[in-house]
Amino acid sequence: MKKLSQKIDILAFGAHPDDVECAAAGVLLKHIALGKTVAIIDITAGEMGTFGTPETRKQEAEISSKILGIQYREQLGLADGSIENNEASRLLVIQAIRKYQPEIVLANAIHDRHPDHANAAKLVADAAFLSGLKKKETFYEGDTQEPWRPKAVYNYIQDYFIEPDFVIDISSEMDKKTEAIKAFRSQFVKPKENEPSSILGLLNQIKSTNSIYGRPINAKYAEGFTVNKYIGVHDFFQLS
Repeated sequence: MKKLSQKIDILAFGAHPDDVECAAAGVLLKHIALGKTVAIIDITAGEMGTFGTPETRKQEAEISSKILGIQYREQLGLADGSIENNEASRLLVIQAIRKYQPEIVLANAIHDRHPDHANAAKLVADAAFLSGLKKKETFYEGDTQEPWRPKAVYNYIQDYFIEPDFVIDISSEMDKKTEAIKAFRSQFVKPKENEPSSILGLLNQIKSTNSIYGRPINAKYAEGFTVNKYIGVHDFFQLS
């Protein structure tokens, strides 16, 4: 892990390459446009996926990152299909959090079709708390890392429909979000050349979900998130 000269505003974790793109790319695009710095951590290389290889998926993630304007992206190297919330995994996530020192952490859905998603959600939440403990030691390049606890961990919503605790308007970002998702060609094109797979169905599902989340706030599209603790505001007028 390269030592950074600046702190990151948002650190988004995904169990697999493309998790973040499918569920939270719109929000990342919105905040990057506001001048916020963003990093993505792919917890696994997605090596258990039916299509593609770890090498092709990493290349696709790099292309997607350029589309989104992501400044930093890396993989932790945990086993795809076998993410566990154990001491070794927590230390890797804590090391990443202390490296980037984010204000906000995004993580996988707390309940979803793929078991890695819920396991990653709990792993990141626990690591985010432990990262703030002074006596929890981690090291990078021989140096002891300073404790760091993000202000909040928010879980994006993925395959299963979950009632969100809050939503963010991504109407203006939807087209570029779709472009970033399509960068993962190995996941959306069958091995036979020019034979389409389920990409249209998946994109339609994502757009439909984002449309449903957008309706209550009079937006065309919105991404939904759940929280681990209730959100505080200064007054009613901060709520829309």
